[in-house]
Amino acid sequence: MSIKVLHVLEYSPPNISGYSLRSQAILTHQRKLGIDTAQMTSQRFQDFEKDEEQVGEFLFYRTQPSTSLLGKVPLLGYFAYINHLAERIETVFLKEKPDIIQAHSPMFNALAAHKVARKYNVPVTYEVRALWEDAAVDTGKTKEGSIRYRLIKAIEQHAFNSVDKVSCICDGLKHDIRQRGIPEQKMFVTPNAVDIEKFTVSETRDPELVQKYQLQGKKVIAFIGTFFKYEGLAIAVQAMQAIHQQRQDIHLLLVGGGNEEARLKAMVTELKLQQCVTFIARVPFDEVPRYYSVADALLFPRESIRLTELVTPLKPLESMAQGKPVFASDIGGHRELIEDGETGLLFAPDDPNALAESVLKHIDNDELLERIVSQGLTFVQTVRTWDNTAKQYDMAYRELLNGN
Repeated sequence: MSIKVLHVLEYSPPNISGYSLRSQAILTHQRKLGIDTAQMTSQRFQDFEKDEEQVGEFLFYRTQPSTSLLGKVPLLGYFAYINHLAERIETVFLKEKPDIIQAHSPMFNALAAHKVARKYNVPVTYEVRALWEDAAVDTGKTKEGSIRYRLIKAIEQHAFNSVDKVSCICDGLKHDIRQRGIPEQKMFVTPNAVDIEKFTVSETRDPELVQKYQLQGKKVIAFIGTFFKYEGLAIAVQAMQAIHQQRQDIHLLLVGGGNEEARLKAMVTELKLQQCVTFIARVPFDEVPRYYSVADALLFPRESIRLTELVTPLKPLESMAQGKPVFASDIGGHRELIEDGETGLLFAPDDPNALAESVLKHIDNDELLERIVSQGLTFVQTVRTWDNTAKQYDMAYRELLNGN
């Protein structure tokens, strides 16, 4: 039975965020399985020139911003957003005639898709990548338990109740949503993964970067990504103070940018760590492997908050695929990916001293790190593949269509 799916996304290529990269991987590997896909983005994505835009092998339908004045009214703006997106989904639906609508976070996409799916009697599924209310807390838009927090949680609960199936990118999210009363049989897990063939394990450091950043003779631990507060990079900077007191040859490389950048640079200056911490601005996607090549290990010191305890990141898997050992904070989102001492090394979260102790204890243990690299590669080659994730969607879609 052939299946056609309309994906309703928040962001997509050419944007290169983690959200977009996951979206592209899902589309690519669903097609590889024989699932026909159509794809569109919501009005949150405005980096386009045409309403229909070809990006690589994919044609994306774009959504123009709403001109409704209701969009600026608190609470009513949510409903205006959903209605505007639903109109665009309906237009694309009538053109593409899919068998299923697959909405992806946030919940507004699910509710808009649900309106269209019910009108035309097709199944709709919702993929949860993070809980909107927790993300709002981390960005400072609200506080846990506030009226706005509870309102957003209620809207998301309505989305869970309304759709035919809910997929989660990790077990932590599935467990939390199950606690909200969503039946087990309505849920499935579609975990983060990597395309191992897109990664090349580098045996040598990029000589130009070594020279440019004076990394000769250094043990380099690196973070490559977006500088959000929950990534815990302030903890890493604080840990470097203790590390540098004992080892002047250990260097922290922070590659990327984000809303924490100014604060982190100020911390480095205040703690007089300029000799052992280097900031590098965002680099083009195809240049990223060069920066992996100069790292002896990758560092993920995420804070312990609801968001990080529930949600798994993608970057540790990419680091394993690059053949790099991973140091990471011992939080729920990391424990789903990393077995301590086997596929990575975990340290107590929110504790600069624990981070420093782990790095100092293990950074010279070549036998341990080589075993971790080998087992990490096996994990991403055999378990965390996008082919495996695509099969989870395929089974859920066929179940819905057979039962519909």
